[in-house]
Parts: sequence; structure tokens; C-alpha cells
Amino acid sequence: MIHPPQDSASSALDSRRLTARQSAEYFLNIVRLLDHAVDRDLVTTLTFLSIARANMRNFTMDPVRAMRYAAMDAVPPDSERTPVTVYAIAKELGIPYETVRRHAAKLRKDGLCESVPGGLIIPNTAFLHPGMLEAVQAHWSLTQDLVNTAGGYAAVPSVPPPGDVSRQVVRLGVNYFLDVIALIGRTLEVDALAALVMRAVSFVNIEQHAYDPSGYPDIPVGPRDSEREPVSVYAVAKTLNLPYETTRRHVRRLMERGLLEKSGAGVIVPEKVSARPQVLAGIGELTARTEAYLARLAELGVRPGAPPPAA
Repeated sequence: MIHPPQDSASSALDSRRLTARQSAEYFLNIVRLLDHAVDRDLVTTLTFLSIARANMRNFTMDPVRAMRYAAMDAVPPDSERTPVTVYAIAKELGIPYETVRRHAAKLRKDGLCESVPGGLIIPNTAFLHPGMLEAVQAHWSLTQDLVNTAGGYAAVPSVPPPGDVSRQVVRLGVNYFLDVIALIGRTLEVDALAALVMRAVSFVNIEQHAYDPSGYPDIPVGPRDSEREPVSVYAVAKTLNLPYETTRRHVRRLMERGLLEKSGAGVIVPEKVSARPQVLAGIGELTARTEAYLARLAELGVRPGAPPPAA
């Protein structure tokens, strides 16, 4: 494979591609963190997060209302949450209605979700649970790590940080997380779980290259198949905290569609899939979303080398 000469434009593009790869590790760390915080299986966690985002969507992006509830101890009252239906959550995740209904019922049983006129909400009390408070702090640390490695080029405002904005950072992180899942799902025409499996496999395949700015200037196509590190179904299941049989079933379906291939003792996302026009376009959109996310974080004071906010 002949690599094109590097100029300032191609170097900038390589920097964006590198950021897209680095964000994959952050993405998978967020999977583990959120799964631990909700302390349920991954489908239940996705249901929880999708309900929470829908509840807060009307003012997460409204600067005035968002900053009113940005700090660790500033949790919006239930009356300000917008209810969402099971149908809307199922459509967003691409998961069958009955599956989402069943997992929403589990959340209601455990007090992590409530039925109100108009649909479902995650109540105030769920966000004040000690496990959730720990997750907010852990999320800040993970996000700061991403900013330190990939956020150096984000526009940094000259205005001072606004103080404790840890909950707003979590809300933006959940938006980013769910948007990436949806983007992968649309690009590959798969549901949320299959999208997560693809993300996990792809990251392990090229993890050894993720922080190498000089290698593979033609990424996002990336390394040749022989240079991709295969990952076992067991390892994917463990990474995502999914049942082995569920993971195996998704891997098999993805292989039947040609999105994954057997390699050695595991599977890879083959180069020919990475080179598909719709996949290249999807990676471009992922990079743009990551850059926009980093820019929003910079506005909130999450900048390279920044200390955690004072609560």
C-alpha cells in the first residue's frame, strides 16, 4: 500500500483520524462505568440512559437551564423532566419494543424509573444514590483523560471556567455516548447492541495503533487484516458486560453480514469493511462529533491539564 506524501492538510486530517481512534477507548470505558453505576445488564443500562437523556433533552442544550443544574448537588426536580414512552426508547435504540418494555419494568421495580402521565422518567432520587455520585466523579476523570490526549486542538475560550459543572459534563457525555451508538447503528444498519459489539471488536483490532500519530496515514481504513489483533467472543462479552451467548449471537449475525470475519482465535473488522464509503463517511461524522464534544467540554472548563472542579 502506497502512502501519500504528508502536507499540512493531510497532517490535520491524520490528527482528526487519530482523535477518532483515541475516542474509542474513552467510549468503552464509559460503557464499563455506566454499567457499573446502574449495576444492571447492558440493555437495562442503555434503557436507563435513553430515558434519562429524553427526560433532560429540552434543557441539556439550553445554556441557562443547563447551568442551573450543572453542579454535583444540583439535581433537577422530577417536575422538570420530560416523560418519554417505551416506544420512543425502542425506536431510538433499534431494540424490540417488548425487550425495552421488559427492561423498563426492571428499572421501575428497583426504583430507578417511574411511570408518570406521558411516559417514563428517571426520578431525582436515582441520581442521588451513592453509586451515581461516584459515577459522576469517575466520569469527570475519564473525560479529562480524553481531553488530555485528544483535545489539545479544541478551541479554548479565554473566559474562566464556570465552576462545578460535573453533572452537565455527564449529561453531555451521555449524549455523546448514545449519539455514537446511533451513528454506528445507522452506518452499519444494526441495533444498539450490535453497534457496541462492533465498537469493541474494532478497538481491540487496532488498539496497538490507537496512539501512534505517525502510523497508517491512510487511516480510517487502517492496518491490513494481518496486522489487526483478533479478539475472542469471550473478551468482547467481558468488555461489554454482556452474557456470552448474547455476544456470540450478535457476533455470528455480524459475520453472516460480512461485517466481522474469523481471524486466528478471534474476530476482526476486516479492512474491506473499514473501506466502505458509508463507513468512511460514518467515521468522518464520528470525528466531527468528537471534536464538537471536546469543544463543548472546553467551554465548561474541561481543558488539557485542568484540575477537577471544586464541589
